[in-house]
Amino acid sequence: MEEQENSPSSSIDSSSHPPISSSSSFYTTRRALSTDLQLGLSLSTSSFQESSPTERTESLFVKVYMEGIPIGRKLNLFTQDGYQSLIRTLQQMFRTTIVYPDVCQNPSTTANVLTYEDKEGDWMMVGDVPWELFLTTVKKLKITRADKC
Repeated sequence: MEEQENSPSSSIDSSSHPPISSSSSFYTTRRALSTDLQLGLSLSTSSFQESSPTERTESLFVKVYMEGIPIGRKLNLFTQDGYQSLIRTLQQMFRTTIVYPDVCQNPSTTANVLTYEDKEGDWMMVGDVPWELFLTTVKKLKITRADKC
């Protein structure tokens, strides 16, 4: 046992070497860039170097379901400018017609309306509250037939 204490490897003091850590600033920076690129966010070089992870623009992904389609899709609401942009995107995504709540008085058989579930579990018509409030309360979106509204 004394031979191990006198061996060259035991004479190295591990406290004199910095610990190897996976949370180095290079690793964190690289991971942040990778995540942003996967989300489709564009980054300028200056904002990338100066921003910390808490200052980065976050995403707000919600699931979108359509009546009659069993699989939902995810949508980042922070990429939308407002309700018109959201409805236009969903019309292209689901290849359907979505009418605004004020047009819902005479629904056609092919028209759809957009509803959302808020944090309290209530289903509301999209467009009933200001866009900023909508972004803070929305949990999921659902496209339903207009004749059911």
